[in-house]
Amino acid sequence: MPARIVAVAGEVSGDHQGGGLIAALRRVRPDLRVSAVGGPAMAAAGADVLIDSTRWGVIGYAEAYARLPVFAARFWRVVRLIERTRPELLLLVDFPGMNRELVARFSGRLPIAYFFPPQTYGRRGASASRMARAAVRLLAVFPFEAEAYRRAGADVVYVGHPAVDEAAAAAPRDASRAEWGVRDAALVGVLPGSRAQEVRVLLPAMLAGVRDLARSQAIRCALPLAAPHLGPAVAAAAEAAGVDIVVVGGRALDVMAASDAVVVASGTAPLQAACLGVPMVIVYRVSRTTEWIARRFVLAPGMDRIGFSIPNIVLGRRAIPEVLQREVTGPRIRDELSRLLGSGGERQRADLAEVRDRLGPGGALARAAAEVARLLDTRAAPTIR
Repeated sequence: MPARIVAVAGEVSGDHQGGGLIAALRRVRPDLRVSAVGGPAMAAAGADVLIDSTRWGVIGYAEAYARLPVFAARFWRVVRLIERTRPELLLLVDFPGMNRELVARFSGRLPIAYFFPPQTYGRRGASASRMARAAVRLLAVFPFEAEAYRRAGADVVYVGHPAVDEAAAAAPRDASRAEWGVRDAALVGVLPGSRAQEVRVLLPAMLAGVRDLARSQAIRCALPLAAPHLGPAVAAAAEAAGVDIVVVGGRALDVMAASDAVVVASGTAPLQAACLGVPMVIVYRVSRTTEWIARRFVLAPGMDRIGFSIPNIVLGRRAIPEVLQREVTGPRIRDELSRLLGSGGERQRADLAEVRDRLGPGGALARAAAEVARLLDTRAAPTIR
């Protein structure tokens, strides 16, 4: 009988990465049966999505603590699914709040592979050593993360980051601009993130910055809609700001590739923009309580000097502008975008090329799939009862 795995991802971004890995895995194991906690990207890759988790994300420690009963109910629902399915392997993708707990519960009971394991670089605590004590194969996407886990004694393989290949698959710049009616104007991409909370908090200031910039130069604005349920919030923000935007369903990479500059929420998208060589300003805002918790208990000293976004962490220096917390305002974003559309954009491209070089070669999903297949073939049978 074909082997069965259960894959668990959360939020739109995790569903995207999980879908890519499942598609690559099914290319080497076409008979594999995949049950999933995820969303449409994993379903499109051939998984039977039994629980939709694309709206499970929340920003901030204080906000998460307030919803612990909801998270607990979701966790035990996923545990029951895994125990009922009794898979030959558990495949975890990002989503550390839940997936770390699944590692703790199922370590030693069935083989576990973890793609995009919890971030350790620049963090306090013993996340790496806790993972090292568990029976889990970690598929790290950054070389410095792999090294941190390796030093802790974890079972880790550096596979690379999918953004390298994703950037190469973006639609041609001229074709997208023609499709959206962009001719002589500069195109500014606006990427507020894939969570409803991010859209609500970040998009008004992003659009205010674009609106103010449009008063001094000819620009157009494009926004890739990360998920259909975000459409009403995006439309309301655009109407309130008085900004005419081209809203594109998905296609974040196409928007970035076609843009002259982007304003983007911190997360995976800035790394994709770096691989595309698109000048950017990175923005993010959390509650003051979450900021205090992060600085006091989570972030390692010295991160202010390096920066908090992935491209700056990859470089080890603050090369890409970050606009954070109370600085997330329309005037500040306008000024940053204005610099990027001038000489600042050309200077930044050299730093972005260095980010891309440090990520290594393409083929991350194929390497990750090979590791999952190897683990599936060589580990002992599960002991779930």
